[in-house]
Amino acid sequence: MTEPQHTFLNPDLARPAGNALGAAAETLAAEWSRVTGTIRALNEARPWGDDEAGRTFNEHYLDGGDEAPAKVTLDAGDDLIAAFEDTGLRIVSSVDGTVDDDGAVGDSFGGGR
Repeated sequence: MTEPQHTFLNPDLARPAGNALGAAAETLAAEWSRVTGTIRALNEARPWGDDEAGRTFNEHYLDGGDEAPAKVTLDAGDDLIAAFEDTGLRIVSSVDGTVDDDGAVGDSFGGGR
């Protein structure tokens, strides 16, 4: 016979951890925004030149539509940062939901009396 599996949640530890993750994500998002803003601004200055070779390079770098390697990389980074920012909030929300659900279940059984 297998042993039952139990999950233990310490909300006093999990909430601050979720908040800390959220704060780290905000810091990362601000830095990512700064770096990608610099990359985009430098690209707009057309450092590769406006001759045929420069235009061709840029089309295959950032301005070549949705398939351009730099655009794909920057967009993927944007998506990753957004998901990371959301994770801390979801952790705190999940902890609060679990605590609320446990309280409701306990109340439905007479509050543990």
